[in-house]
Parts: sequence; structure tokens; C-alpha cells
Amino acid sequence: MRIKSDFFQTDPVSAARNLIGKRIVCQKCSGIIVETEAYAAKGDEAAHTFTRPSAREFVSKYSAGSAYVYLNYGMYWLANVLIKGPKCNGFVLLRALEPENGIHLMQKRRNGKKLKDLCSGPGKLTIAMGMSGKIHGQSFTSSQSRFWFEETHNKTGILTDTRIGITRSADLPWRFLKKNNDFVSKKKAGEPSSPAP
Repeated sequence: MRIKSDFFQTDPVSAARNLIGKRIVCQKCSGIIVETEAYAAKGDEAAHTFTRPSAREFVSKYSAGSAYVYLNYGMYWLANVLIKGPKCNGFVLLRALEPENGIHLMQKRRNGKKLKDLCSGPGKLTIAMGMSGKIHGQSFTSSQSRFWFEETHNKTGILTDTRIGITRSADLPWRFLKKNNDFVSKKKAGEPSSPAP
């Protein structure tokens, strides 16, 4: 079942946690979300909204569930979903997926990378899933969208950690990971390196 816009009408931290274990789909390809990060539109120095007027304009202009996609270091597209709730607005960065369907196509897009490395990072997953700046501003919840989220109803353990690759607001525990999963970009310190039996 597709996830509707009301799922994203909350705060970014709750949405980032709740997206773990959900599925993202694009035609023949799909993957289970195993890692996310939350970014708050206000008071979060690591968020684009802290320094970029265009990001603040995006939050005010677009509805919850819209894709916020940007080019990182001029090399990799990073995909976020816009969160708009009564208490706080912001974004959830999709950091890692466990590939599910369309793996051959994902490998072709990623130059034959091993399964474990296909989507183990925000830039890797956008390449594998065929996501780019062309979907910036599009809704993940529209029936016309090429990309959407689905419920899985799979119960999963979730770990909390600090976000990666930032220097400001770096102490906030706003990175969420599927427990005992080898497809995340970076395991939490102390976690085993392979799935529990």
C-alpha cells in the first residue's frame, strides 16, 4: 500500500524513524529503507534552510511528501522528502537502502557493484534507483509519481546515532538505522559487522 501525504505531516525526527523498514519503489526497482537522517527547518545549523533562502522557500511552497533533491559536491544527487507538521518542518535524507527488486538494473547503473555496496550511501542509492534533480519538487505521494513509498508492516529494530558528514549541529542523535543490517552506510559503533542469526 502506498504511503500517503499525511505520513509526512509530522516532525522530521519522527518521520525519519518511521521510514526505517518502509519500501521505496521506482518501476522495476525497489529497496527497503535501512538508514535515514532528520533535518529541522529551524534551529538546525546542518540543514539547508539555515543558510539557503531557496531551501526555506521550498519548505513554504511545497507540500509534505515532496522530493527535495540536490547535487552534493557537484557530483552526487541526494534525495530528501519534505516533512511539514504542526510542530516542526524539515527534511528526511534517504541514506541507505537494502536492494529488493530490479537488482540487475541497479548493478548496471552502479557499474556492477556488489549487492552490499549498491545503495549503502545517499549518493549511491540515487544512482542505483535512477533518481536525479529531475524529480526535485515532485510529490512522492502523487499517483502520477515515478517514485513512491510503501508500507511493509515488517517490525524492525531501530538504532539511533549522530548524523554523518556534518560539522554543525553534529551532536544531534538524528540518524536512524535498521538494527543488524549490513546495507547501512556506516554502522553504529559497537554493532556487529554481519546480521545477527
